[in-house]
Amino acid sequence: MLEYLVCCFDLILHFLRKPANRWGAFIALPIVVVIALLLPTLLYALLSQAVLLLLMAYLRPMWIVEFMHWTNLRKNDYTVKYQTVGDFTFCYAEKGVSSPNQASIVFFHGLSATKDMWFPMVTAIPADRHVILLDMPGHGDSTQRSDDSYSFVDQASRIAQFFIAVGLKPFHLVGISMGGGVAVAYAGLFPKDVAVLSLLCPAGLPGHEASEYLRDVGRGLIKVDRGKLPINATEQHKAFAYVFHAQKGTTVARLYSWFAFEVLRPRQVMHCKVTKDLEEDVNSKVLLDYLPRIRSPTQVLWGKHDRLVHISGADVLKSALPDCEVHVLPKCGHTITYDRPFRAVKLILEFGNKK
Repeated sequence: MLEYLVCCFDLILHFLRKPANRWGAFIALPIVVVIALLLPTLLYALLSQAVLLLLMAYLRPMWIVEFMHWTNLRKNDYTVKYQTVGDFTFCYAEKGVSSPNQASIVFFHGLSATKDMWFPMVTAIPADRHVILLDMPGHGDSTQRSDDSYSFVDQASRIAQFFIAVGLKPFHLVGISMGGGVAVAYAGLFPKDVAVLSLLCPAGLPGHEASEYLRDVGRGLIKVDRGKLPINATEQHKAFAYVFHAQKGTTVARLYSWFAFEVLRPRQVMHCKVTKDLEEDVNSKVLLDYLPRIRSPTQVLWGKHDRLVHISGADVLKSALPDCEVHVLPKCGHTITYDRPFRAVKLILEFGNKK
């Protein structure tokens, strides 16, 4: 430390030997001294934090995820709550209180995700709105049982019991991917509960083209498990190209791919079970029976570059619901919450407010 300070002092003297620099030195000297004193401490703090994060990620990546989730909850004034209905417990994050003058907004997340996937988007929702982010059955901190059914319809029926328990209806329902398919089933089963429906690249719609991801899985270009999820970090890295929309010439760092796979790996068996149940609904074209029953104003958001769920699903919805409002988002893939979060939430709020 002493040798470091001597070097800094010598540099200052060398600078002051030039008369033209002396006046500037009166202003710069205090700043240089402060930086010289603080820089070693700052470097040590940053280095120790980096080492700590890498160590935590290697030992248990979920620790970092849980810390990030806790930070998001605190920063955005959300409270994690639990509601038990019979032998099933729902976990959800809530902000604000319901109002008879404005519909609450409820979010259903996608397969293998949790309620926390919504934070890049919901930070833009006004502070006076009541919002619920639900951990879907079999996901997050909601009950996970291998003997339950996780089809679109069965998830919707179970979630209806949650809304009865918390006394919330009607509301603005937002669902993405798997959550979008469940939202379709819910709005068809319980049309009076849904004031407004927003579907973000919903999965499970029969009649649309197979996605690029599923076609490449069929060709063996990506090795997946029974739940059609990557079997290792290398395959996870390949899969990220289908999930996010990356600008030309950019790629996801392999460290993130490894991290994501390690976080998802403990729940692979559960996710395989959920996928199996969902596929049964897709194969039997169940959601086609529920689309005509939807009575709420409906909007559809789809990423123009979605490689995971084919954009032709928007045409299926438009055919079944002629009055629905469709938005195709440029520079956006399947993960609308990450690729275009603020554009999406702006469209969702505007649509809800005018209905």
